Amino acid sequence: MAHRGPNPSARKLGRTPNAEWVDVPDVPYEGASPDLPKLKGRQRWHEIVVQWWENVRRMPHCALWRPTDWDYALETALMKQRHYDRFLEGEEKTTDAVEIRRREDNLGTTHEALRKLRIRYVQVEVEDELVGDEPDEQPRVVHQARAGGPGRVTSLQDRRARARQAMPGPRPQPATTADEQPA
Repeated sequence: MAHRGPNPSARKLGRTPNAEWVDVPDVPYEGASPDLPKLKGRQRWHEIVVQWWENVRRMPHCALWRPTDWDYALETALMKQRHYDRFLEGEEKTTDAVEIRRREDNLGTTHEALRKLRIRYVQVEVEDELVGDEPDEQPRVVHQARAGGPGRVTSLQDRRARARQAMPGPRPQPATTADEQPA
């Protein structure tokens, strides 16, 4: 006898390993983000909260955030500030710590939180080209496990030789050292 009830959904999210992930380039977010607001009176932000805020505002997945997400992050910073104020006064509330932890999970501040949110940082491919008149500038090298890691990095001399061959017009000759001079 067949099982009664609705047919299973073709698109499953949640506990299945094939659920959809959001791929985010693994580069620090440099876009617009709010600063911590001024506190009333002569109060100053705790160093831990300031460092936390600097880390949060540079997380790569902040590029996906809307203004309400930034408000949520600021409210979390204010809660952390209040928590540390209470802690220094000798009053410690575990309910504050639990709420802060939940909010940090919602923001994706840890690797585990990113996994729960199904956010995955992906490496960005970087072209290592010589730009303009700056042949002495070293290209940025990205090490990726699937690309073979640091063993497949091209030496700078080989890269310059290939760049010289690809240049149109007269090619500059590589400088020779005293050891390479013909006798």
